Amino acid sequence: MIGFVITGHGSFPTGMLESVKLIAGDIKQVEVIPFEEDVEKLKQIVVKAIDNVETGAGVVCFTDLAGGTPFNVCSKIASGKENVRVIGGTNAPMLLSALFQRELSLDTFIDKMLKDGRENIKEFILKQKQTEEDVAGI
Repeated sequence: MIGFVITGHGSFPTGMLESVKLIAGDIKQVEVIPFEEDVEKLKQIVVKAIDNVETGAGVVCFTDLAGGTPFNVCSKIASGKENVRVIGGTNAPMLLSALFQRELSLDTFIDKMLKDGRENIKEFILKQKQTEEDVAGI
């Protein structure tokens, strides 16, 4: 089963996990790391978290912002590890979907999460109520 590390600025990672847990229940093999200010401390905690959740199937670090400090730290760590991937721009539908796809191969899992994340970004558009004149073609 693929392990998860969820990190991001402030309460983002904790909030994401709590939201998903409300829907899916308890989640195993996951570590949450809020980033405040200390980059060196974040590096140490991420390395330890990856080791904690790795069981042989790989680890995915879900981060809030591609290019942000948590993403950059995770990416640097992942560059030295064959079985660690990083996703920036994590959203709740992506993370929820991830819970049910953890048995996929790491590469297939990443492709699916990126697709699911993109497909679940929607805009609400109010459809206008049709009048009798619209229906009659007047």
